Amino acid sequence: MIGGTLYNISSLKAKVESLLIAQISAANVCRLTNSSILSNSLKLKKGCIEFIMAALASKTPICEIEILDKDILVQILQNSFHKIVETQ
Repeated sequence: MIGGTLYNISSLKAKVESLLIAQISAANVCRLTNSSILSNSLKLKKGCIEFIMAALASKTPICEIEILDKDILVQILQNSFHKIVETQ
């Protein structure tokens, strides 16, 4: 993914992002989220955050939550409170 940005191969990056988004699971979402930050993959990051938010809402356990980027964790926490306020 870094090469996709470095060499301006945006179509390859888009294909890889789509493939990875389709593979997001409770077992790999934290690693994929961190990878999305390192590779500057905004679509993958968004997909991972949405997956984590849905998993939290449904109380689905997520593997390796302790490795999740702390800024992302704060963003997810803020988003979850925003949703609670919206529904009340």
